Amino acid sequence: MTLPGQETKTRTAFLALDFATYIVENFSHDAAVAEHASKALAQARAAGLPVFHVVHEAMLGQIHPLLAPVGDEPVLGKTTLSAFASTDLHESLQTAGVGRVLIAGVATSGTVLSTARWAYDVGYEVAVCADACADPDAQAHAALVEESVFPKSWLGLWRIARIVRSTEIGAM
Repeated sequence: MTLPGQETKTRTAFLALDFATYIVENFSHDAAVAEHASKALAQARAAGLPVFHVVHEAMLGQIHPLLAPVGDEPVLGKTTLSAFASTDLHESLQTAGVGRVLIAGVATSGTVLSTARWAYDVGYEVAVCADACADPDAQAHAALVEESVFPKSWLGLWRIARIVRSTEIGAM
């Protein structure tokens, strides 16, 4: 039985994390991450998913042109590694009826991992778009998104999230 106010939230939101031009160009093992993330973002928009952009507040006006907000997509400034800890992202997602987050961002071992863990801990279903994420260290990225690299590790995102490719977003 579901009590009033406890309805299951199944709406998915796309979280675009730390896609500031400087970060994309200097902290990514994959030179094409902005292109991959742009395609993922386009699919999320086409599927009608709400999109939230979160960047360090010192870089609010510096979002990579391929990943620029459209229309009234919120842009949140953060001062912490997680997109949740220093913003009102959780409240915004709750207001929008979101129960599932799809994460893309740079760096996989930084904001992506921290945000995914925070989201999981507060009850969201979590998905990480692996080809729309990057890290300064290609091996760290692989260790976090590919279960076969360190199958017994508790660090892997696959332990708390569904790992997807950008081509799967339309089905979410």
